[in-house]
Amino acid sequence: MLILVINKLVNMETYYEKQKLNQWWIKLSIFIPFLIVFWGVITGKTQGENGTSMLIASVVLGFVAVLFYYTNLETRIDTEGITIRFFPFQRVYYYVRWDEINSATVRNYKPIREYGGWGLRYSFTHGKAYNVAGTVGLQLVLKSGKKFLIGTQKGEDLRAFLLKLQNEKGLTCINQTT
Repeated sequence: MLILVINKLVNMETYYEKQKLNQWWIKLSIFIPFLIVFWGVITGKTQGENGTSMLIASVVLGFVAVLFYYTNLETRIDTEGITIRFFPFQRVYYYVRWDEINSATVRNYKPIREYGGWGLRYSFTHGKAYNVAGTVGLQLVLKSGKKFLIGTQKGEDLRAFLLKLQNEKGLTCINQTT
C-alpha cells in the first residue's frame, strides 16, 4: 500500500495494482477441510491408519492454504510498457513494451466461458489470462499475434490512466472501447 501511495506522489506516470485471492468461497473451501481434520484430532479419531490419512490431509491442506495466501497478481504500467507477474507461479516478471502491442483495451469478459475460470489460464481462442477475481481486464493483442488478458479490480482507474497515457504519449495501440 505504501508503494502505491509513493508511486502516486512521486511518479504520476505509473499505474500499479496488486491483487490477492480474497474471495470468500476460496477461504471457505480451505476452512471446512481444516475443521474436519481439526475435529478428528480433537476427538481422537486419528489413531492407526486413519491417523496417517489425517496427517497427510493436514500437510496437503497446510500447503494449499500457504499457496493461496501468497498468490498474487502484480501489474505495473508505465510509459515504457506493461509488467506482470502471477506469483508464485511466475517467479520472473513478464514485460511487454508498447511498441510490441497492436491493441490494448480495458473490457468486460466472462472468466468461466472464455478462460475456464480464474488464475493463470489458457484458451485456444482467447489466449492467456492472468486473473484472480472479477470480470474486467486489460486485453492485449501483440503484433506477433499473441493475445492475453490481465484482470483488474480497478477498471475505471486503469481506463483513466490509459487515456492519460494515450493523450500524453500518443500511443495509438490503446483503445477506449469496453
